[in-house]
Amino acid sequence: MRWHMDHATIFLAGVYLLPLAGVSFVSAWAHGHKPVFATALLLLGAALIAGVGIDRPEGLYHLSEIPDLTVQFVARVAALL
Repeated sequence: MRWHMDHATIFLAGVYLLPLAGVSFVSAWAHGHKPVFATALLLLGAALIAGVGIDRPEGLYHLSEIPDLTVQFVARVAALL
């Protein structure tokens, strides 16, 4: 049995975790801490993106598609309210 996955939402989650990992890394570095949480965010974001690239027949989304995917995601969430 194959799980139904919304590739666009998973891809967006991965894409939006990467900048958060960058901010977390800078914060840990500035405070002299090990960037454990930043590393976890980076690995999770990369894994989500890679998972979409592996499972989606068309491959990865292009960077130029991120704004449209984001608008579509927000519209789906707004429709639920």
